[in-house]
Amino acid sequence: MKINIPFKSYFREPMLNGVKHATSRTKKFGDDGDTFEAFGADFELTEIYQTTLLDVAENYWREEGCGSQSNFENIWKSIHPVKGFVPDQIVWVHWFKGISPTNT
Repeated sequence: MKINIPFKSYFREPMLNGVKHATSRTKKFGDDGDTFEAFGADFELTEIYQTTLLDVAENYWREEGCGSQSNFENIWKSIHPVKGFVPDQIVWVHWFKGISPTNT
């Protein structure tokens, strides 16, 4: 199924270059095998599960397309200014892979 997952513009290059292949969200956006378009390219969800925000920050900041754990935490805070970064918050991790060439 084709779904919609929004991404901030600063994730364009990391996604198109295959550096970012995970995104953590407060809600589940799809299921394994669902596809979405971002920045002119198509992607497929490969795995989705729940974990804590701290787990993502400590172990998956690279896969999230961030330069460091603190970079991930700061980006999360900027996207969620009211709640901020709450280490024990449960989030949905969406793993994905590119399935088409980019249109750039």
